[in-house]
Amino acid sequence: MSTARGYSYQDFLLDPAQMSFSRSERGSLILTLDGQDYTDLKVRRAFPLEEAAHYIGVFAANGDEIGLLEDPQQLDANSRQALLDELDKVYFHPVITAFNSLDEEFGVLRGEIETTSGRRQLEIRGYRTNVRMLSQGRAIVEDVDGNRYLIEDWRTLPQQTREILGL
Repeated sequence: MSTARGYSYQDFLLDPAQMSFSRSERGSLILTLDGQDYTDLKVRRAFPLEEAAHYIGVFAANGDEIGLLEDPQQLDANSRQALLDELDKVYFHPVITAFNSLDEEFGVLRGEIETTSGRRQLEIRGYRTNVRMLSQGRAIVEDVDGNRYLIEDWRTLPQQTREILGL
């Protein structure tokens, strides 16, 4: 009987003391890890909605996992800022501050919203799957173009808006 060694997430943890992030002249993210440079990285939050400040996956350009950074706060200030700037580009979620109008017709929601990035026209098809409740009264809304918007507390929305959104 052979025993195969299993892996735990600890096997993939990156040591913040042994790594740094910077930008290339083109503006792409560079990771220096144990003296080796990795360019054209992809970084992803393991839990983008619930634990956004922790557990950042770092991937090589070909998609291979380099490792997992448990706490970006342990990086030096310049590395942390370079990483957070990259994550902000990947996870751009304007907050909905107001619903100016919202109607449903034939299963499609259409409306005008105010966000932290300005006024937007919103169209949601299949809203039963594209409006999701999160913990702490938050909700995420994904429109037909794949844009995601955050509702910080859906419980404060007017009753009619909550009913239309299915919240």
